[in-house]
Amino acid sequence: MGITAETLDQLQGEPGWLRDVRRNALDSYDRLPMPSKTDEEWRRTDVSRFDPSQFSKLEHLDGQKLILPSALPEGVILKPLRQAAQEHPDLIEPRLFSLVHADRDRFTALHAAFFTGGTFLYVPDGVVIDQPIIGQHFSHEGGTSVLPHTLIVAGKNSKFHYLDEYIAEHDDEAGYRSGSTEIFLGEGSQVGYVAVQKWGRNVWHFADQRAELQKDSSLKLFNVTLGGRFSKTRVEASLAGEGSNAELKAIYFASGEQFFDFHTLQDHRVGNTRSDLLFKGALQDVSRTVYAGLIKIEKHAARSDAYQANRNLVLSDKAKATSIPMLEIDNNDVRCTHENFLLSGGELFDLQVECPQHGSRFNLKTGAVTGLPAVIPTTVYAVEVVSGEVYVDV
Repeated sequence: MGITAETLDQLQGEPGWLRDVRRNALDSYDRLPMPSKTDEEWRRTDVSRFDPSQFSKLEHLDGQKLILPSALPEGVILKPLRQAAQEHPDLIEPRLFSLVHADRDRFTALHAAFFTGGTFLYVPDGVVIDQPIIGQHFSHEGGTSVLPHTLIVAGKNSKFHYLDEYIAEHDDEAGYRSGSTEIFLGEGSQVGYVAVQKWGRNVWHFADQRAELQKDSSLKLFNVTLGGRFSKTRVEASLAGEGSNAELKAIYFASGEQFFDFHTLQDHRVGNTRSDLLFKGALQDVSRTVYAGLIKIEKHAARSDAYQANRNLVLSDKAKATSIPMLEIDNNDVRCTHENFLLSGGELFDLQVECPQHGSRFNLKTGAVTGLPAVIPTTVYAVEVVSGEVYVDV
C-alpha cells in the first residue's frame, strides 16, 4: 500500500485545522519532485533508493514517554502534540510548521502530513524549571514509519532544559524515522535542547530542527547521532532579536555502511547577535559523513559574531568525511572568525596550536591560520629562556 490520502485515515480525532495542515502537506508531497544530485544540497546525498511507500504503516500515534521533574510549575503545558492541538489551538495553530516549512522539500512535506507522536511544551513568562524534561520516542518493529514532532514555546525570561531521545527496540530494524523540532524563544529566555538519535541501524532518518530567537534569548542545542543507515539532519538557528545567542553543538559516530548528512544554518537577521557552532565526529569502516554549514549575515545585522567548525576523526582508509563551510555576508561590520578565546588550553602538535573552543589552528612561530574557521592570524611574541627564566618581548 502506498502513502495516499487514505493513509491519513489512521489519524483520527484531530481538529479540522490540523487535518487541513496534513492534507496541504500531502498535496506538497505529491507535487514536489524527489531531490536529486543536481540539487546543491543533495549533490553528495543519494536518496534514490528510499521508497516511503514501503513504510506506510504508522506504528503509533502518541508513542512517547515523558519523564518529568517532581512537579511542574503552574501554567506549564506538557502534552502529546496531537492532544495539545485539540486543547490549545491558540498556542499551536499559528506556530506548527511555521519554522520547519512543510513545502521545503518532499521529505518535510511527508513528515508534516503524517507526523505521529511528539510533544508540545509551553513554559510561561518568568518560569524556571530546574530539572530537565525528557521525551522518549520509541520504535518497536521494522517496516513502519515513526515520525515524532516536538514543538517548544519559551515565554519571556523563562529557563529550562529539554531532551528528546529516539530509541529503537531492535538495533537492526529497518523503517522510516524522523524527529523534527521547532523552538520559539521569547525575549530573555534560556533554553537547553538535546536530541539523542538511536534509531535502528537500517532505517532512513530525516530530521529538521529550527529555532527562532528573540531579543536577549539564549539557546544551547546539542545533537548526538548514532543510528540509521541513512541519516540527514538540518539544524538551523534564526537570530531575530538583538542580543540573542545560539550555541549549536553535535557529536556523531558512524561505522559500517552508515551515511550521515548534516546541514546547518546560522542566520543573523539583526545586529548584536552571536552564534557558535561545533560539530565533531568519528568514522570507521566504509562509513561516510557530509557536513555543510552556512553562516548568513543579513543586511541589517551589523556587529554580529559567528563561528563555525567541523572536526572529524577518520579511523579507516575507506571511511570519508566531507566538510563544506559557507559564508553569505551582506554587512561588513561583522566578525566571522576566531576571537576572544584563550589558546592556552589548546592542543599542541606539529608547531601548531588548536583552539579548544572552535578548533581553529595557528602556527606557533608565525601566528598564521592553518585551520578554519579562523581567517585572521593571531599575534605572536618573541620568547627567550635565560637561566631557566622565560622572557616574553611584548
